[in-house]
Amino acid sequence: MSKKIIVLGGTGESGRRIIHLLSARHPDLKLSCAARRTPKAGVIPDHIEYVAFDINDQAKSIETLQQFNLAVIALGPMDKFAMQAHQLCLSANIDAVDINDSLHAAEQVLTLNTEAKSKQRLLLTGMGFSPGISTLLLTELAHKKASAKGHYQCRLYMGAAYGGGETSPQAILASFTNQLTCWRGGARQQVNTPWQDEQHQFAFPALKKPADLIPFATPEVAGLSCEDVAEDLDIKHLDSRYHIQHLTLGFAKFMSKYRLGERKNAFFSNMFFNNGQKLKTKKDSDPDTCLWVYPDNAPQSGLILHGVVSSYELTAKMACVAVECWLNNAFSTSYGVTAVEHLPYDTRQVLLQTLALYGVTAKPANEQNIHQADQQFGWVDSVSSDINSLRNLGLNWYTVTKQHPKMAKRQQEYLYKSQIWHALKAATNTFSFTRFVISTLLAWQRDGKRLQHWRDKHPGEYSEIWQSITRDMSMFTSGYANARKVLGKEQAYRLYREMFLATGKMEMRWLWPNPESFNMFAQKEDAILEYWLTWLRNYAKLGLFTLKESINGSQAITISITDCAYAAMFKELGCPELVNMVREMEQEALTFLASQSNLDITWNIKSDGAADITLNKAKKLQAVS
Repeated sequence: MSKKIIVLGGTGESGRRIIHLLSARHPDLKLSCAARRTPKAGVIPDHIEYVAFDINDQAKSIETLQQFNLAVIALGPMDKFAMQAHQLCLSANIDAVDINDSLHAAEQVLTLNTEAKSKQRLLLTGMGFSPGISTLLLTELAHKKASAKGHYQCRLYMGAAYGGGETSPQAILASFTNQLTCWRGGARQQVNTPWQDEQHQFAFPALKKPADLIPFATPEVAGLSCEDVAEDLDIKHLDSRYHIQHLTLGFAKFMSKYRLGERKNAFFSNMFFNNGQKLKTKKDSDPDTCLWVYPDNAPQSGLILHGVVSSYELTAKMACVAVECWLNNAFSTSYGVTAVEHLPYDTRQVLLQTLALYGVTAKPANEQNIHQADQQFGWVDSVSSDINSLRNLGLNWYTVTKQHPKMAKRQQEYLYKSQIWHALKAATNTFSFTRFVISTLLAWQRDGKRLQHWRDKHPGEYSEIWQSITRDMSMFTSGYANARKVLGKEQAYRLYREMFLATGKMEMRWLWPNPESFNMFAQKEDAILEYWLTWLRNYAKLGLFTLKESINGSQAITISITDCAYAAMFKELGCPELVNMVREMEQEALTFLASQSNLDITWNIKSDGAADITLNKAKKLQAVS
């Protein structure tokens, strides 16, 4: 008999994501969406059943829940509903998974532990971003005794690009308090909120300066207070703080002085929500999310998770992981109210492994991984097993609507740190370097005019795109040609190529999804091929090259690229040595895209920007140039 699952609050920010992820990954799953109001068109998939659900109608709610085996509780705000939905699930004699992020609610839910055990029911609590994923990272470190004293810190960063859900501001407002319930010395303690102590700032990747942190009372405090904490964990101290872009520490501290009544709380919550919707359209609104858990005030000894993904998406993925593990009987011996910190090590490993299948992995906070988070936009994407959910599907640098807001600044910073910049500065004085810059700007204008006939070839639909293409090409050649005069051809080519490929790598890391994203697909090699070929075909439509495809059986495809416009323009502007650099950049990007798959890639770069590429579904990656 197949299991039936109902998502309570299925039209909210997290609930609808849970439904989309589960239905995409498990199309045969009997899944229903419960909410007070009928969802608008497009909020949930058409094939998902909508169930009217009023949590305050106890009898009707129990009758509805009795038709299911599992409820996913994504209602909000959790401070308000607390254990209400959990009690209904117990009355209906079904299991439940919640995404609770409130300490107040966690304390109430845990009071149901005895009843849940007596009924042999499982209530999984705190299965979201934090707690949930954060707790998995915390328990990984604690299992390995990363801190001899049992001291750990959790730091969260959330960009403003996603705006937030209607109930999220209530959770944020609830976190502003002058008294904080913390886990200190292996026990609950009430402390004055440490607004500006020695840890009130933290250096997250990709930020210009350390961010101010808001301390909060994490639900893990309630879980760690229980007798059921896993035997392998020794956590004596947990300090959790967050930063939300555009939300200042000063405002949080100011609001903590006031006890808001229901009407004022509703007013400020509505104001927060509306401001969030406006902020997400700002040019600098950040789409990144970062989670960093570490021991003993030593971030470099911790685990980090970073990517272009919302905290709502991460919450939804953790909830789906809990559901999937429930479906696979990973909790078959567990009853009662259970959080991550109560699960045995082997079960936590299953959660981590399943989370990786959803494209979510944490990495050691070493220099290499921090660099990837800082310069290459991390490794976690907002993606499901639907090919259309992949970032920038079919788009390229000339058709994508909005770049990452940090891209231009990062490229500028890289230029000033590059070897070619330092070589040019070393080879010139102030006067001659100024002359070099002026000469380059004049050459840029001159080369742009020389490429007018390329723009004339592409009127109409692609006219504006070719304005951008020729502007970029004239910029590349004017800078390089002048550098060649100053440094000589050999050194200029070597250093310019290094800079071009490095900045191109940075661009492609954001444009294309991360390799981990394809873990969501049952046939990841097919998904990678479809994504890459869609990009390639749309790129060829712009007139930048001629594309030929040939399929060799079911296991291989061969691509031929000829008539490269980039190469022709480089030659026309007197820089023939640059003709293959774009193909080199694409080669590195494809090899990286497929780096966690079984695709065997042979990339043969020929003259004038031409290339033959063969992709086989094998267990080897190679690149020939």
